[in-house]
Amino acid sequence: MNSGMYAALSGSMASIQRMESLTNNLANLNTSGYKKDRIIFETVLAAVDPTTTPAAVLEQTPVQSGVRFATDYSSGTVRQTGAALDFALDGDGYFAVNTPQGTAYTRQGNFHLDTGGKLLTSQGDEVLGNGRPITITGSKVAVGSKGEIMVDGVQAGTLDVVDFPKPYALDKVGGTLFTPQAGATPQPATATSVRQGSLEGSNVNPILEMANLIETSRYYESCLKAVKSYDDMAAKASNELGKV
Repeated sequence: MNSGMYAALSGSMASIQRMESLTNNLANLNTSGYKKDRIIFETVLAAVDPTTTPAAVLEQTPVQSGVRFATDYSSGTVRQTGAALDFALDGDGYFAVNTPQGTAYTRQGNFHLDTGGKLLTSQGDEVLGNGRPITITGSKVAVGSKGEIMVDGVQAGTLDVVDFPKPYALDKVGGTLFTPQAGATPQPATATSVRQGSLEGSNVNPILEMANLIETSRYYESCLKAVKSYDDMAAKASNELGKV
């Protein structure tokens, strides 16, 4: 494959992936606790034997985009809601929740109660406190800065708020849930406080994301034009040589 064609195709594939990431970020602009995805560009030929000739590399290596997804873990803006079961974390860390696949972690704190008084996330997962699901039976709920849940003046448990060593070795599951990779062990987030009646918004900057989306779209169009140009040149060369 022509090296120029290879670069153009690789660039167009990378652009498609980046546009998908940007549009997903914009779609979650108003999702509480959402952490945006970003694209990291990597060299495609990093694992190729350096003694291999360029022609052989291009012939043997499939076209790849040379990018991978990464999560931006920076905090979003915290806003007050006044709702008794809305919680935001001031500092690093995550709420622990019980999902059908096991324990996961989230910063999305817009919780609610089911008919039995069990504290659930917006997706219906059980919120954990002291390692087990939290049940609230009472009328007045107050939560302290360390996650202590008081119901009608009686402590009903403490929210499990944990953090992980940095850089985070977490896998994103859906929009707001995270699961630890092998070796990533949760530890109590002792320096983090819980704010009742508040929610952390997404960390998506709509102006920046739109600007990146426009830039990526234009780059994609340029790559397609380059692919067409190389294809036209190859066709012309084939026709010209055929007449000789």
